[in-house]
Amino acid sequence: MAMHRWMLAMVLALFAVAGYAGWQQWGPLPDSVAARVDGDAIPAATLDVFVAAARRSDPDISRESVLKGLVENRLLAAVAKAQHDHDAHPERVGYDSATRHEQQRFKLIRTAYAEELRAAVTEHGMQNSLDSLTTPLALSREALAPMLTLEQALYSTMTDAQQQAASHYVLARYRFADDQPEQTLTLWDLYRRQNIQLKVQMHNLNLGFIREAVKQQLIMAYVFYWFEQQAGLSRAAIAAVDRSIDDALQRDTLMHDMGLMQDIHDDNPELRELAAQVSDVQLADYYAANKEQFTRVERVRARHLRVNSQQQADRVHELIHDGLSFDQAVADYSVAPDRDQGGELGWIDRQSRQDHWTRALAFVQPEGVVSPPFRSPGADAAPYWELFLVEEKVTAYQSLESESVRYRAGRAVAQQLLQQRFQNLLAQVTEQASLRINQEVL
Repeated sequence: MAMHRWMLAMVLALFAVAGYAGWQQWGPLPDSVAARVDGDAIPAATLDVFVAAARRSDPDISRESVLKGLVENRLLAAVAKAQHDHDAHPERVGYDSATRHEQQRFKLIRTAYAEELRAAVTEHGMQNSLDSLTTPLALSREALAPMLTLEQALYSTMTDAQQQAASHYVLARYRFADDQPEQTLTLWDLYRRQNIQLKVQMHNLNLGFIREAVKQQLIMAYVFYWFEQQAGLSRAAIAAVDRSIDDALQRDTLMHDMGLMQDIHDDNPELRELAAQVSDVQLADYYAANKEQFTRVERVRARHLRVNSQQQADRVHELIHDGLSFDQAVADYSVAPDRDQGGELGWIDRQSRQDHWTRALAFVQPEGVVSPPFRSPGADAAPYWELFLVEEKVTAYQSLESESVRYRAGRAVAQQLLQQRFQNLLAQVTEQASLRINQEVL
């Protein structure tokens, strides 16, 4: 599913802007061309590939929507390229740009041609990609060590000399058809395609990992071979597929730079700086319009049930799930001193929840649902297990003056402003572009 979600994200613009009327300029085009963007063709066969991929996750998506995404990606990629030609940016992630392109190309083809590839793999006996080898893998710790052993005091990756040696060391020789020239995969080919964490496995001379990495690379190579030789696309259509993949990656780079995308470990300076400029009036307006986002639990009224073993806890939880009332379960099974009081914990507020781990856990349970068993955390006494039932929960709105609210509201307002910037940019480049759309293809 994650791959399918990526596919939709790649072919569709993320924000609605001018609408179809703003970009559709119908005009006579050859049947083989879906659109021209500033003179560059998007072939109909290329559109077919992206439509097939997108429909794997959304069967009802229209060809027009997919083409709109490809066109907008092309326009935004031109902006991104112009900015980066002027001010080159370093790689943000562990994979270089060529590897990211390969990864997205592989996902696209594998998704668009899933059934055809499965049939081809069966027909060609490619269930194990290592069967395509023409000679055994050259996996020797003694041979690999000089190229992969790091000079720890100085380097965290291969030295220039090691890279040069690795580029000449052939790990695998293979072919997918008798009439195909023998292909080679060097140690450098494999190494450069790994992120930092995976390169560590290679530096550790993990031959099992290297063998699996070779296997995965051969799978990718076979998918590309099949696509280029068997999918029935012209060279121009294949080149346009690659251009469209690059467009999507460039668009992502642009949106990252605009503060609209970020990796999980990335800082977002655009968002942070804009949030710091949000006025009190903007904060108040956002808070008033989105007040439900700023509620928090103030206190809960809860009960608990305690038993002395995991087995007993699981059994009691199952009995409750099957219809036993919590009242009866406490009376029959609880070993807590408050058993005769129905396991009452009373009212727990934000301050009193800190008094004991049971109160803290009870405070965060959903209302009206018996919790799963929790084991006591202490190691200095015999363990026990607790089940909780929150019978009533009181919530309240957080104050606009609280630091948490101002932080969250400020970032939300800044996010809206960044999105508006993006919408304005996309509307501008769409207005300025020369677009021709082949209605018959749609």
